[in-house]
Amino acid sequence: MKSQQTLSGLPKYSPENWLPHFLSTKNYTEKPTVQLDLPQGLKGIALQTSLGSPFLVVLAALPDQFQLAKDSLQQLFREHPSLHCGAIYAGENDSDARFFIRKKDSDEPDYLGEIETNKSISPDFYAPFAKVQTQHDKFRPLRPLTENVENLFFEMHSAIRDIDGMHADEALDELCKVIYTKLFDEEATENSAVFKMQREVYGTAEECAATLRQLYLQANEYDARVFSLKIPGYKRSRGVFDKPIRLSTFALVKIVELLEPYNLSASDLDVKGRAFQKLYLPALRAGMGQYFTPASVVKFMVEALQPKHTDLILDPFAGSGHFLTQCLDFVRHNAANIPEKQLLEFAFHKLHGIEKSERMVRIAMTDMRLHGDGHANVRCTDALLDFKSYQDLNEATFDVVLTNPPFGSILGKETFAHLGNFQLANEKKSVPLEIIGLERSVQFLRAGGRMAIVLPESILVNNNNQAVRTWLLSKLKIIALIGLPIETFSPFGANIKTFILIGQKWDSGTVQKLTYPVFIADCENIGYDASGKPQEDADLPLILEELTRFYNQNNIRYAY
Repeated sequence: MKSQQTLSGLPKYSPENWLPHFLSTKNYTEKPTVQLDLPQGLKGIALQTSLGSPFLVVLAALPDQFQLAKDSLQQLFREHPSLHCGAIYAGENDSDARFFIRKKDSDEPDYLGEIETNKSISPDFYAPFAKVQTQHDKFRPLRPLTENVENLFFEMHSAIRDIDGMHADEALDELCKVIYTKLFDEEATENSAVFKMQREVYGTAEECAATLRQLYLQANEYDARVFSLKIPGYKRSRGVFDKPIRLSTFALVKIVELLEPYNLSASDLDVKGRAFQKLYLPALRAGMGQYFTPASVVKFMVEALQPKHTDLILDPFAGSGHFLTQCLDFVRHNAANIPEKQLLEFAFHKLHGIEKSERMVRIAMTDMRLHGDGHANVRCTDALLDFKSYQDLNEATFDVVLTNPPFGSILGKETFAHLGNFQLANEKKSVPLEIIGLERSVQFLRAGGRMAIVLPESILVNNNNQAVRTWLLSKLKIIALIGLPIETFSPFGANIKTFILIGQKWDSGTVQKLTYPVFIADCENIGYDASGKPQEDADLPLILEELTRFYNQNNIRYAY
């Protein structure tokens, strides 16, 4: 016969008396709880974080209701993105308790060996890092990143891959969400208050992780609420941070421990921007099989166009947003006499991007936030749609277009039906994507606006592209053509000869000149070989010097 006294002296088992027993033995009695509305016969409570989200649910059932309780736990996982942990008791002894975590990429419960006992935090506990220095010795302000810790993002990325087994691009995606949350925590925390992204202010890892998952959702809601008032259709085109954090509790807490001592908002823009780009370029190449515009080419193109703080700038095929962050850096470093208010207006309102991939938009927005902003103007949409499809993009709007459109894909007639109107596609059964990308880039440019674009050499030399060249000369005054070696994109997975076109859009009210000087150069040494190994004596800096002389000789004035 079974004992009538179980559960440390409590009356014989019932769902009602096991719940307080569990809280007591696991030291959770001081945590706020909420009664759960469950199917008949089940009892349950949710332990809540300081943000009011559940971090642990405890269900109690009769022995024959275990499967019903497990189904109820799965439903709770489905309803609460921040919740990853639960306990079910359906028996007569403590050993009959079963513990569960949310299975990766699923709401299904997975068995866990044990649940962490809550660590009591006394009322006079002071966190090691707070918003500002206070009279308490245990308070310390966060410190900015320095060049000595440039590998911090790499360590965090490696921790995600090692703990959760994610591929490089998946891990980068999750890291962007954590950085996004971290920046929100720094900006939203009041003076003398304690930052939420600290491990030591939580009794358990689950409480820490659930709080941060909920903080991430709050950051997204705040961002959408603020920018929706400024930008039509913001949520539809830029709401890429509303996907929940997929990290396990163990991975999330680990990267919080790595990141918690640092203040990203107060860190040098160059240091944190360089650290992030140092991480994401190889991670994306490994994870997405995608090629990107090399940093040396981006830098050359931006310096060749010499953007000003008054320019409205667009990259219609933004990818990771590297052209936009380079423009931001260039303007800041060349605008010593520009009032701070005007620089902020440039950073927040005049840098724009379009990108189809949600993952790439997250990366671009994260990189721009680290560089000091403009992230709200990266749109998650197709740059080739009819202009009527956009709520806040118009033809002939931008002063500067900098871009590297995708190469290689052939668009057929069935695709054209879903796109905008393109003169270069008229009466064509098919057309290369880069040609449509070129025409759309010109369409975005206002009269007198200037453009730098990377294109395949075939546009210049192939006989079947004569109509493209004729069209181009009618739309742009060609200022420069710079050939790039085949090694330019080889380390990124593409062996194709390309060139940089720099031009200025004709004003319809002026007479187009039939002949005019054009700067032509051929870059033979891009600064690395086909494997990406650095080489000395790169040509682009010398070509830029020659191009600047050409500007001066021909009275082309872009500079400050």
